[in-house]
Amino acid sequence: MRSLTVIEQTFLARGERSLARIATVDEHGLPHVVPGGWHWDADAEELVLTGRNVGRTARAAHVRRTGVAAISIDGIAEGPGWSPWAFLARGPAHVDETEDTIRLRPTWVRSWGLDPPNKTRPDAQDDHQTGDPSARPTQ
Repeated sequence: MRSLTVIEQTFLARGERSLARIATVDEHGLPHVVPGGWHWDADAEELVLTGRNVGRTARAAHVRRTGVAAISIDGIAEGPGWSPWAFLARGPAHVDETEDTIRLRPTWVRSWGLDPPNKTRPDAQDDHQTGDPSARPTQ
């Protein structure tokens, strides 16, 4: 996993209640995107993707087959003007059958607008990206 910035670590630790968009690849190579819950497991350095009966979902079947997933956690900051924020990640993933979750280990991350002072400044420059966006995680 690449190192998360302090801002990203703080955002994940806060665990703001927000939906994630979980993306997987279906058997035809097409994207499959669904909303779901999430939380950060700091000890394992993994995003834990939750929902109802996760193990029986198409996204779980896709992860079992491909071993990869991506996520977007995003929203619009309170206040005047247009102030979007986002945390994007992708990397190797696996289905945790015991917890009925999907676990994603970020190897590529991009974020912006997560720093609370910047949430009211649409021109804030806290865009951050690391990892090779074209790199495919090894399985």
